Amino acid sequence: MRFSLSRSMIIARREYLTTVRRKAFVFSLLLTPAILFFSTFVSGKLASDDNKAHQRQSRIVALVDSSGQFTQAAPEYSWQATAESSAPPGAVSLHGRTTEPEGKKVTVMATVRPFKSQQEALDSLEAGTVNLVLVVAQDFMNSGAVRRYEHDTRVFTSGADDGPTRAWLTRSLLAGRADSSRIERTVSLRKSLDLYVPARAGGYQLKDDQRELVAFFLPFIIGFLISMSIVTGGQYLLQGVAEEKETRILESLLTTVTPDELMVGKLLGLGSAGLTMVGIWILFGLGAGGSMLALMKIDMPGMLIGIGLVYFLLGYLFYGSLMTGIGAITNNLREAQQFSVIFTMMNFFPFYVLVKILNSPNSALAIGMSMFPPTAAPTMMMRLCASSLTGAVIPLWQVGASIGLLALTAFAVLKLSSKIFRLGLLLYGKTPNLPEILAILRQS
Repeated sequence: MRFSLSRSMIIARREYLTTVRRKAFVFSLLLTPAILFFSTFVSGKLASDDNKAHQRQSRIVALVDSSGQFTQAAPEYSWQATAESSAPPGAVSLHGRTTEPEGKKVTVMATVRPFKSQQEALDSLEAGTVNLVLVVAQDFMNSGAVRRYEHDTRVFTSGADDGPTRAWLTRSLLAGRADSSRIERTVSLRKSLDLYVPARAGGYQLKDDQRELVAFFLPFIIGFLISMSIVTGGQYLLQGVAEEKETRILESLLTTVTPDELMVGKLLGLGSAGLTMVGIWILFGLGAGGSMLALMKIDMPGMLIGIGLVYFLLGYLFYGSLMTGIGAITNNLREAQQFSVIFTMMNFFPFYVLVKILNSPNSALAIGMSMFPPTAAPTMMMRLCASSLTGAVIPLWQVGASIGLLALTAFAVLKLSSKIFRLGLLLYGKTPNLPEILAILRQS
């Protein structure tokens, strides 16, 4: 029986419609972006709110000065923090504090109490009569050692937590030794160094916190969508082939179509389902975040979207072919999933070294992973997306080489999997080991 594209398209149409009508497809379509949104923006906002709440807390500071350098220190200091709620000015919160409109700066006070010994100060901290203990070492002028004790159960703390305290220590150390304007300039020097980084359009631009946040989350989201869509399509193939083989439906199908027609039809149908999911996610993302990106003057190059589509198609062909071959040689879905988890983990490995890839997109690790076919798609997309925001230059030859290697590997795996698929569909009772699979391939 000769290969017929029309029969493959019939199978593709059936696989596509069956997949997109499943409840699992709809749940994945809706829940995946919701989970992604929660794990990035919502969790980040909660952490930020927690740090801001900590900075809003007035505190009593116990000072143990063994050096004698802070005997003339000011008995209190203050700093500016963001108001905690959007309640009307003067309203009283549940904690008995007056609230201000959210986003407005309020003054927070700290009172300093001298203590003779560290143990006495720590006992007061345990008793709750002080909130913070500062212990200045006796050789402070040589070592600069200052220890801070606080009841803080947070896992992640902000670098700005000790900013007001360090500013007070600096002012106290310089008091009487320099004029007030020099002291204030010394205190503010650490935060007045504006950082300018290479701009995408040439020259340099001021690096701000919001843009830095987008430069982290946007590549993560794009790489995650690419990986999820590839893995989702591959899992649909794995599940479909394994279930149909387990129920012996494939025996009936093979009486009317060839194994190659069946495999091509499944690849096309389920690949289209995965592409549909990605397309809806992209439209959802543009609708939800497009205005924010436009406000921050961040535009996504059209070429980046085109390259992403190429990587999706080739990545899906690579993983889909692997999953089809695994589904054909295993006896049931459980065995198939156990074998496939290794390749699924490889697809998500770039996220384990995400910070390294974004900080150094031209490092040996980032280049190597973008050339290695199992990790090429998400890695290169994260590199390209980061470069569009930070000004880093990704040589075009690397993009071409990455796509070329992935394409060659994908078609090689497709050809290999088609042989395994053709000969493994009717294998029942025992999953062949690697030597047996190699023997099957040699016989074909």
